[in-house]
Amino acid sequence: MFQGFYDLTSNMITQNRNLNIISNNMSNVSTPGYKMDRMMESTFRDEMLYRYDQDGRTEVGTVSRMNVADERVTDYTEGGIRETGYPLDVGLTGDGFFVIQTGNGEVYTRNGSFNLDNQGYLILPGMGRVMGTNGPIQVDTDDLTIDSQGRITSAEDGRYFGTLDVVDFADYGELTKVTGGVFTTGAAPMGSNAVVTQKFLEDSNVNLAEQMTAMMSSQRVLQGSAQILRMYDQLISRATALGSPT
Repeated sequence: MFQGFYDLTSNMITQNRNLNIISNNMSNVSTPGYKMDRMMESTFRDEMLYRYDQDGRTEVGTVSRMNVADERVTDYTEGGIRETGYPLDVGLTGDGFFVIQTGNGEVYTRNGSFNLDNQGYLILPGMGRVMGTNGPIQVDTDDLTIDSQGRITSAEDGRYFGTLDVVDFADYGELTKVTGGVFTTGAAPMGSNAVVTQKFLEDSNVNLAEQMTAMMSSQRVLQGSAQILRMYDQLISRATALGSPT
């Protein structure tokens, strides 16, 4: 009976963590280029079961007493690409990330919802300057043309300002999500064959209906565990009262 406290409590902790991940996915359903997370579960303390009979002890198999949150895994599946009409919006098709210069080094994202700061640098608002193949990209107009290779020129006279630095990684498992759809890593980037599309943005790959279903399922498991835990507590209280001296 006492083992049930560990089983149910671990399950409640696991479901709480799962709900946090689901809530974060849902809050970023409108974030361009966002990649959803999933929680992977594992077991803890596998134990051997035995059958005792006239022949002695016989191994039956193993059982796990506890279910725990193992790790958070990011789904890098591409989201759909949609037209916005804004000349500084850029979408990626294929594997790759934009490079953003921040105060703490470079980060990587598929969020191409760019803007210009007061010095004319192309920026991802709230993060930093967008990197080109030769450093941060600075322009003197917002009337820009961006081709499929990321080359940025003036739409008026064709002046060249730079080329977006789009990189990829051999192992996405080495990426760490910082916030939203922004990642950091210590791994060396490599070239990317992603296609750049101006006036388009990649949508989040979060399926809202799927996340709502997962949230309701997790909430039911959490509520069920809490109810059974209260029953265990009541049984222990009664057993203690019956066993105490009068």
